[in-house]
Amino acid sequence: MILFVNTIGKKAYLGLFDNKKNLLSETFFEIKGNESSLLLPKLEEFLEKNNVDYFQIENFVLVNGPGSFTGVRTAVLTINTINFITKKNITPLSYFDLFKSFPIIKSSSKRDSFFQKDNFSEIEIWENQKIKEFLEEKNISKINGDAEIEKIEILENIDYCDIIKNIEFKDFKQVEALYIKKPNIS
Repeated sequence: MILFVNTIGKKAYLGLFDNKKNLLSETFFEIKGNESSLLLPKLEEFLEKNNVDYFQIENFVLVNGPGSFTGVRTAVLTINTINFITKKNITPLSYFDLFKSFPIIKSSSKRDSFFQKDNFSEIEIWENQKIKEFLEEKNISKINGDAEIEKIEILENIDYCDIIKNIEFKDFKQVEALYIKKPNIS
């Protein structure tokens, strides 16, 4: 079985797929700001509902960032710990790998966002005002991702089934959190 975990988006996602990559079950839920207290109970509840235990999962697919420091760290630590015990495989994906078209945005703070303008550019941190000006200059009114920018429609249409169908699984035993900037810890 395959377990897909995304706690980075607007809504967290858990998806269970068979080894032929067919969707068996999925759930979306609110988690923002509560990753450390909600992820493991939600994961346990989801697997129990589907009569699955961790040892039946052959591949974990994990969105490992970028996002909030605590949110990213919690998801990575949770899956790494489970995999330390089960000794299966983890395939990491960036939040930006979830979309087929560009530009893509992911909120970083009230003032700025992670931004990738096209498939040839790096993920960078831009001020939201600069992103808005760039989009207006290019006459772009809709983009993919998760953020709030005045007069710009931001779509978070993620086709998890399509991602699983096209994924090349990795055999990592642990993964690192994907950080674009250093955490702001005081």
